[in-house]
Amino acid sequence: MIFLFLTGICTGCGHKTETGEQEIVLAAARDLVQGEKDPYYATIILKTWEPLVGISDDGHEMPVLAESWESNADKTEWIFHLKEGVRFHDGELFNAAATLENFRRYRNMGYRPSTFYGFLADRIYPGLLRAEADDENTLHLYFEKPVPMLIYRMAGWGSAMFSPRCFDSATGDWTGMAKGTGPFMIKERVPDAYAVIERFDGYHGEKAKAKRIRIRTITSSDARYSAMKSGEIQGVLDLGGLAPIMAEELERDGRFTVNATHSTISHYLTLNGGRFPFSDVRMRKAVNLAVDREKIVKYYFRGFGTPTMSFLNSTNPFGRVEKPVFDPVKAKELAKEVLGDKRQTVKFLLPQYGMARYPYKTISEFIQAELKPLGLDAEIVMVDGMTSRKMMAKGDYDLSIGTRGLGNLDPTSLLFEYFNSKGATNKASCISYNNPKVDACFEALKTVYDLDERRTVYTEILDELLADPAVVPLLEDQNIAVCSHELGGYKAAVYGITLDKVYWRKGAGKE
Repeated sequence: MIFLFLTGICTGCGHKTETGEQEIVLAAARDLVQGEKDPYYATIILKTWEPLVGISDDGHEMPVLAESWESNADKTEWIFHLKEGVRFHDGELFNAAATLENFRRYRNMGYRPSTFYGFLADRIYPGLLRAEADDENTLHLYFEKPVPMLIYRMAGWGSAMFSPRCFDSATGDWTGMAKGTGPFMIKERVPDAYAVIERFDGYHGEKAKAKRIRIRTITSSDARYSAMKSGEIQGVLDLGGLAPIMAEELERDGRFTVNATHSTISHYLTLNGGRFPFSDVRMRKAVNLAVDREKIVKYYFRGFGTPTMSFLNSTNPFGRVEKPVFDPVKAKELAKEVLGDKRQTVKFLLPQYGMARYPYKTISEFIQAELKPLGLDAEIVMVDGMTSRKMMAKGDYDLSIGTRGLGNLDPTSLLFEYFNSKGATNKASCISYNNPKVDACFEALKTVYDLDERRTVYTEILDELLADPAVVPLLEDQNIAVCSHELGGYKAAVYGITLDKVYWRKGAGKE
């Protein structure tokens, strides 16, 4: 079976560029170039497009295509000074006019789902009245109400820029392959199989070091591991590229380099607060105290993670790590107050999309064992992603394991959707969380414009979630980058890897 698999993935390996440099072949667990139906066409990891405002490798906002910005006192007008001399992959000039076309696209395409992060202009730019060009390189945004967190909302996925020639701004649809301004451009794609990116020699900054990179879609973690061992691929990228134990084994092999850094991904348990027993806050507290997060990180993530009780990942400027409290005695006392001497069967959903990237099966079995002393008999139900969402929407579950990333740096919408009584995810997943103190905090944020004052409100929300938990955070993940010693410059970033810095080491990848 392994031989057949490797024969299959070898198609296209070993291609040489016109300069004689062999293409680098990497693998991901999902298709990173989703194409015509995706609002971004490709993930930001591949560096084929750039935003106005980016996210640095340490998780902070940074200028990219916008060199600087300022606002008026009440945050209803924002001015962006655009980088000059930048061109898209198709030769079109990036300027205020091109930016305005992108904003027309934002407003006209409505909500677009994505395997990365869905896009809706009203979420990023709430109450946007109009976008204007003050001059050739100055964008001016006017809002109906103050938007103090605009820069944090735009960072990364919220301000992607593309050549106006590759989309219809009236519908938001792509008219061909997406053309951005990044150090790489997309040259070829076969859906769910592979995509080829090449260095954009007209890039406005430091040029990418690799001439050509092929990104294969290999959905099985075991298959990605086998492909690394055989030399058919030189590295893995994207979140959950290899299970931590596999990364350890490859490092011991001696032919591979492993490095890791803090990730935007958090792992957590969602609880159905709409039905017994998790409708009782005492049982939610019991689970929060009964799970040994230190063991999960040590044994199942092999140390590649940070245990936490805080829902908001600390890579966010307003997030933090909350040291876990493991107190099985107190947990058992709280559970007994709810159940008495009876036992309760609970349905534990295990979505397959999580198992493809993370050691969720063994973790769920570990948690299953930790729930037994509480009087909870967890029945693990493995389902595909679509079925999982449908079951959660119907309330046909008690707890589920999953991940959550950060689409931008503004925590408002993320916290609101989970923990406001009217939040979309709160309702859609039957979390059924209703905390007047938390709702009051969200109401206060509507009129708090100072960032330090907003930080205080976010802290109040996070503190209240410790006292009255809605979900059970487990850990903050680390992004693990694994590559062959043949490659240099291959480092893990908060999201993805330093792809533009990757190169063949001397003597490797040459004819």
